[in-house]
Amino acid sequence: HDRWGVGKIMFIHCDDFLQRVFHFPWWHLDAEWRAVLSPYWEALGVPTNRVVRCLLAQLPPGVTIPVHHDTGLWVKHTHRIHVPVVTDIERVVFRAGPCEESITRYALDVGGIYELNNQSKHFVANHGTVPRVHLIFDYVDTDDAIPPLVTLGTAEPVVQTRRSIDLVADAGKRPCPSFCIIGAQKAGTTSVYEYLESHPLVLRGVRRETHFFDWRWNKFAKTPQAQLAKYREFFDAEQLHNCPSLMSGDSTPSYMLHSDTVIPRIKRVAPWMQYVVCLRDPIKRAYSHYQMTVDQSGTEQQKAIRGRSQWVKMSFEEVVEAEISELAGLGITAETTAAEFAERYLPTRPMGHGGHSLLARGMYAIQLEPWLEAFPAERFMVVRTEDMKGTNATREVMYQVQDHIGLPPDRVEDTAPQNTRAYEPLDSASDVACKLREFYAPHNRRLASLFGGDERFLWGTAAAEAAEEEDDGTSAGIGCRFVTLPEAPFDAGQEEQDVSAMAAEFQEYKVNATAIEEGPGGSA
Repeated sequence: HDRWGVGKIMFIHCDDFLQRVFHFPWWHLDAEWRAVLSPYWEALGVPTNRVVRCLLAQLPPGVTIPVHHDTGLWVKHTHRIHVPVVTDIERVVFRAGPCEESITRYALDVGGIYELNNQSKHFVANHGTVPRVHLIFDYVDTDDAIPPLVTLGTAEPVVQTRRSIDLVADAGKRPCPSFCIIGAQKAGTTSVYEYLESHPLVLRGVRRETHFFDWRWNKFAKTPQAQLAKYREFFDAEQLHNCPSLMSGDSTPSYMLHSDTVIPRIKRVAPWMQYVVCLRDPIKRAYSHYQMTVDQSGTEQQKAIRGRSQWVKMSFEEVVEAEISELAGLGITAETTAAEFAERYLPTRPMGHGGHSLLARGMYAIQLEPWLEAFPAERFMVVRTEDMKGTNATREVMYQVQDHIGLPPDRVEDTAPQNTRAYEPLDSASDVACKLREFYAPHNRRLASLFGGDERFLWGTAAAEAAEEEDDGTSAGIGCRFVTLPEAPFDAGQEEQDVSAMAAEFQEYKVNATAIEEGPGGSA
C-alpha cells in the first residue's frame, strides 16, 4: 500500500497468521467512529469481536494496483468486505477472477456491501480525478477463530514485517535462537531445517550448522552472557530481538552424538531451546554417511568437513568391520550405559569433521538418553525420516514440527529432499546388510523401549512393518512428541481441484452485492 501511494486510516488490524488482533485508538477511543462503522457489521450479522481488520483505504487518481492475490493464513479464514464510500464507477476499474486470464470487470458502487474472495486475482485502477475511498474489513465466522486482542495506546509504536506485528514494548520476549535440530547426521536434518526456514516467520541464520557448542565453542568468552553474545552472531539477533513474533534456529547434527560436550554448554548458554530429532533406519543412515564421506566432489572446504578420512581407501564392508571391532575393543554394546559410552567412546571421537562414528551414530538410544535426562521430554520432537515420503506426508509432519517449536501452520511448498546425492542403494540381502541388521537389532530394541515399546523403531522387521500399518499418527513414548504418519499417496490432481473449486465458488458469489436499504441517515 505504501509503495502504491494508498492512504489509510487504520481501525483494526491483525498479523498475517491471526496470532493477534490490534485495536487502534481511532476505534476504541472514538465513539463517533464506532457509531459510523458498526451498522455495516450489524447489516451482515457480524459481531464486532469477529472483525479482525478494518480500514479506510484511499486510492489516489492515476494509481493502479496490479493484478495480485492476498496471501497469509488470515486470508483463508476470513471474509473480505468492501464498502465504497467515494468512487466513480465509470473511471475506477475493478477486475477480479480465479486466474489472471479470466478476470472480469465489476462495478462496485456506493450503496452496496461487496464480498470479495481475495484469494482470487484482482486488480484496480483509478482513472478518475478524485480519490477512490473504500471501507474495507475482514471478519471470521466463529468465536473460536478470534485471535487475542491487543489494545493500542495513542502513539504506541509497533514493528511490522511482511507477516508479523509486534509491540516495541515486547522487544526481547522471545529468546534467540528458539530451536535446535540436534541430529542424527544423514537422517533428514537438512530437509527439516530448510522446510522450517521456508516459514515466513523464521529468519535464516548465517549458517545452517553453527557447531557452536562443539567445534566452534569460544574459549575466550568467560561468562554465559559473553558466550550467548558469540552464539547470537550466527543469527540476525537485532531483528529477532525487535520482532519476537519471528524466530531462528540451529541445525547441527553432531550435537546428538557429542552429548558429553554439548549438553553442559547448552544448559549454560541457551537452556530454553526446543529440540527436533530426526531418526532413520540406521543401516541406510550408515550407508548414506559412507557415501557422503568418500564423495570426492565439491570444494576443498566441503571435503575437509566430510572428514578426508581413511574411508576413502576402504570399501563400505571394510569400514563396517573396522568399526564393529573398534566398538568391541572399547567394550561398547547395546547394554552399555550412556555414562559408560561417554567415558569410553566419546573422548576418542575427533572434533572438526563428520567422517567418523559410522555405526555409533545409528545407536540412537544411547545418544538420546543423556538429552532426555538433561531437558524435559516435552521439549523434544522425534521425526522418522521414513514418514516424510511424498508431498502430503512431508507437509503433515512439518505442520506438527512447526507447532512443536511455536510456529503457526504454514504449508511447505517445496518438499523435495535436501542435501542428497545419487548412489546405488545397498543390497538388503548382502552379507554386510545382514551383519548390520544383527548389529543394530538390540540397539533398536533399546530405542523402542525408550519410547514405550514402540515397534516402529525396529527397522527392517515384520513387527515394524505391522506397527506402521496400524499407526494412527499419535504421539508415543516418554513425553516426546513422536511424529509418524501412514503412507498417503499424493493426489496429483488436488491442486487442479483446488483451483476449480475456487473458480466455482467465485462464480457462485461473483462480487455479490447486498444493498443496505436502511442504515445511518436512511441509506449506506
